[in-house]
Formats: sequence, structure tokens, C-alpha cells
Amino acid sequence: MSNVELFRNLSWVMIIFMAWVINMFITGIFAFAGFALPTQKLLPNSYYKVSQPKQFKRFFKQLKVEWFRKFLLATVWRSKAQQAKHFDGTLSGINNLEVQSKKSEFGHLFPFVILIFVGIYLIIRGLVALGVAVLVFNVLGNFYPIVLQRHHRMRIDILRRRMERK
Repeated sequence: MSNVELFRNLSWVMIIFMAWVINMFITGIFAFAGFALPTQKLLPNSYYKVSQPKQFKRFFKQLKVEWFRKFLLATVWRSKAQQAKHFDGTLSGINNLEVQSKKSEFGHLFPFVILIFVGIYLIIRGLVALGVAVLVFNVLGNFYPIVLQRHHRMRIDILRRRMERK
């Protein structure tokens, strides 16, 4: 039995698990690098700027990214202590929050692109269910965080301007 045939015969539970593992492994490589290195500097500052904020806000609302944000706050980012690590209420805290936002976006951007290719490759190889599951996890685990980080930076810019005026 070939590897492709083996994967075609997997249960839905195993397909979902495998897709999750593939996503976590590839995303984890970039997340780990982001913790250890200034990965946000690999892209120009112009990349991190939202050029059309009104259209972006509309896009944010249409995708229901706010639901995703609320889910994260209710689960992963539930701890106030963990939230305080990223922002302490000062101007330097805003700068730290912006850097963390860029690191996080970078840590999701490259895995997002790689996993699109992985998902398409799996579909072409005949592993349609696994390929689709990889793509779904990729959207939820990488695309939504990218959009959320870009939205955060728009809000950070507003907050920074307010604090600088005081």
C-alpha cells in the first residue's frame, strides 16, 4: 500500500489531527524564530503599514475577525498577567506592543504562504481531505492572526498619537 493510499484511508479524526500537526509544525518553526530573533526586521517597515484603513476595517468586519479575537481572549490570552507582558500602559509599552505585533505577524505570514503550497500539493497528490483540512487550519491559525495583528497596529497608532499629544 502506498503512502497516498494509506492517507486516503484515514478517518476524519486522523485527517484533522494530521492537518493540525502539519500546521503547528510549520507555524512553530517561525514562531520559535520570532521569539529568539528580530524576525520583524526581515520585512520593510512599509509592509507593516495599513495603507487603506477604512477598507481594512470593512474587511476586518466582513471576516468576523472580532469573533476570532474574542475567542483568543476567552482562551489563549485569558490571563491578565500574560496580556500585561505585552503592554504596561506606557509609551515604551506601546512601542513594545508594536514590535510584538510585527513579530507575530511575521511569524504567521511565512507559514501561511508555505501552508497554502502544502495544501495545494496534497490536493494535487490526491489527498483532498487532508489538503483542504490543512488549508482550513491555515486560514484559522495564520490568516486570521495576520489580519488581527494588522488591526492591532492601526489601533496602536491611534493610541500612540493620543499619548504623544499629552
